[in-house]
Amino acid sequence: MSRFSVAKAHVLDHLETLIPELFGGNADPRHHRRGRSWNIAWPWRTWSKPDQTIIWLDGARRGGWCDFVSGERGDAIDLVAVGLQGAVTDETRLHAVAWIEDRFGIRAMSPARRRQIEAEAEAKRKAMEAEAARALKASRDRARKFFFSCAPEILGTQIDTYFRVKRGLDLRGVPNLAPAFRFHPACEYWLGAPRDAEGKKLDRGPVFPALISAMVDKDGRLGACHYTFLRPDGTDKAEAIPFGKDEPKAKMMFPDTSGLMIRTTYGPSGLNMEKAADAGIRGIASAAEGIEDAISAGYADPELRSNAAGSLPNFLTAYDHACVSSWILFQDGDWTNPQALSTFRRAERRFRSFRKPVETITMPRAWGKDVNDALRGGEG
Repeated sequence: MSRFSVAKAHVLDHLETLIPELFGGNADPRHHRRGRSWNIAWPWRTWSKPDQTIIWLDGARRGGWCDFVSGERGDAIDLVAVGLQGAVTDETRLHAVAWIEDRFGIRAMSPARRRQIEAEAEAKRKAMEAEAARALKASRDRARKFFFSCAPEILGTQIDTYFRVKRGLDLRGVPNLAPAFRFHPACEYWLGAPRDAEGKKLDRGPVFPALISAMVDKDGRLGACHYTFLRPDGTDKAEAIPFGKDEPKAKMMFPDTSGLMIRTTYGPSGLNMEKAADAGIRGIASAAEGIEDAISAGYADPELRSNAAGSLPNFLTAYDHACVSSWILFQDGDWTNPQALSTFRRAERRFRSFRKPVETITMPRAWGKDVNDALRGGEG
């Protein structure tokens, strides 16, 4: 068993103790217990929301983490590296392993004890992976049932109002809008639900009209739902209504969204990706971070097959498709966010790895920060 494997096994066995040890006050209980996870405030970040990182405690993901601002993610060794030195590099990972070895006296461990740890860790890994696979399947089944229980007609609803009033888009004029969007008139904002000290829900959260968007994999299978909560009159996102200081966001996704995208328009063929590929049809596809921007791109250029990643980190797991001849990436104007710029550069490298032409478009500042701003004449 390698040094890394032995060290990782010890971190996983003592994770609940090590998190506050590594992060101190940034692992304050106020950030604790969203189900079986920690939300951590990175002490070295001063330029953006500090507490947008989750550390999982359950299943095969135990000890893994994801920073939703930068898109960075890693395993238990990376977590220690980040906690000790604020970055994940070959050097900080080696330093993390040495720290773990000192912390738990691993260097003095007998060969027999190492073999025992290896066997125990392998058994735990297999059990956690099996449980995680079952849990993910159950969650995706729930997401599919929920999506198809929502109303398929979005015209004449608060969704229609939101796009027309806030985004300057008449959905009736969007060419070949995909059937990826449904309407829920009273969707629960579950993060706003009252909870006890352990994070268990005590009652339902507030309800809002919501745009429910299908996030699908490379084969077109629905794997998660994207939720955009709206004001009761549909004139803006519900973030205009205070949710509480810890949860000021009007969009959520469930369950895991890695490898999923929202297909917003179908391009000139009017066919989904699978049918277009079967018919031998190929064309330019675009990818934007937000749904509104992706729909705006498809409206502005009907030749595009437009897609939304749903979030910046999701760009890092986006997929290619046989029906795509080249990609256009729309970059949000996060000019003061160096981590977002770094994440987008990584996303560009991923798309270039598809070995197809890739062009990145960033709106001039005078036009606004994204495609929809530009479409509305630079309104921010």
